[in-house]
Amino acid sequence: MSSSPSEPSSPASQTVFVDRRRGRSFLWRGMGLLLSLLLGLLLVGAFMSAGGLPSRLQETYEAGPLLGPKVAIVTVTGTIAGHSVDHVIRQLRQARSDDRVHAVVLRVDSPGGSLSGSDQIWREVKALQSKGKPVVASLAGIAASGGYYVATSSDVILAEPTTLTGSIGVLMEVPEVGGLLEKVGVRMETLATGSWKDAPSLFRPLNDEERERWKGMIGKGLDRFVSVIAQGRKLDEGSVRTLADGRVFTADEAIQFRLVDRLGYLDDAVLEAQKRASLPEAKIVRYAEPRSLVETLFSTQARLDSPWTEFSSLLQVGPQLLLLAH
Repeated sequence: MSSSPSEPSSPASQTVFVDRRRGRSFLWRGMGLLLSLLLGLLLVGAFMSAGGLPSRLQETYEAGPLLGPKVAIVTVTGTIAGHSVDHVIRQLRQARSDDRVHAVVLRVDSPGGSLSGSDQIWREVKALQSKGKPVVASLAGIAASGGYYVATSSDVILAEPTTLTGSIGVLMEVPEVGGLLEKVGVRMETLATGSWKDAPSLFRPLNDEERERWKGMIGKGLDRFVSVIAQGRKLDEGSVRTLADGRVFTADEAIQFRLVDRLGYLDDAVLEAQKRASLPEAKIVRYAEPRSLVETLFSTQARLDSPWTEFSSLLQVGPQLLLLAH
């Protein structure tokens, strides 16, 4: 009787040890590298946000072909003061330095603001035009006082049918809270090196001499406003002065007084800008504040001051001449 073939013997049992420490080491190294990279990016972003490196405004596409010559829409919105002035100036300068921008639409939706800020923007519009780039002003819901001032040198001014504009004049408001403080037992004492150093003061009424001097300075501001309008709109200063009593005008009235050329919406202003730049078509762009790296990573809102922040800059300590529609 033949014996059956022997069964293959089973291998001796073995215990396999897996070294998990090596895998964990790679994991921790990867996480450390990622965190280091993220921290570095955050530091660079914070540095740039603090003004460490200059940055251009972000250009956003609106309409038209993706390539070719451009028409830029520069926006003037809210109170003309503080950061808003700087933002408008940056827009105008970027459009001026970009050789592909052939024309600009100045879109104004503002009740005005400081005389100084309005005049700075007006000057930048003139500098843009000196480069041979036409400027078409498009007046939105309100473009009054300083909001009209910034548009006066434009090659053509269009207003929407419901636009409120005009309010040609200058004002200065000085609150006086001395009586209120006395009611709560507070008395302010001011030491100054000259009789004019504390004028105007929040804590006492203006005297007659101070009032006349500040009225004279307001008058100088009005002279500048009238001159700018007369120059930009090709009007004689006498006719402009008859309108410089602070009245707000409708769009139709502004056309009648030659403060505005014709009615038109934003798209009409864009077409007018293309026409004046001899462009059959153009890429339409706007400018926006660049988002910092921190904001981009965490999807936070762009760094734009609120309207109250801009308005509050008009309430800073010290007198200001205002071009503001009331």
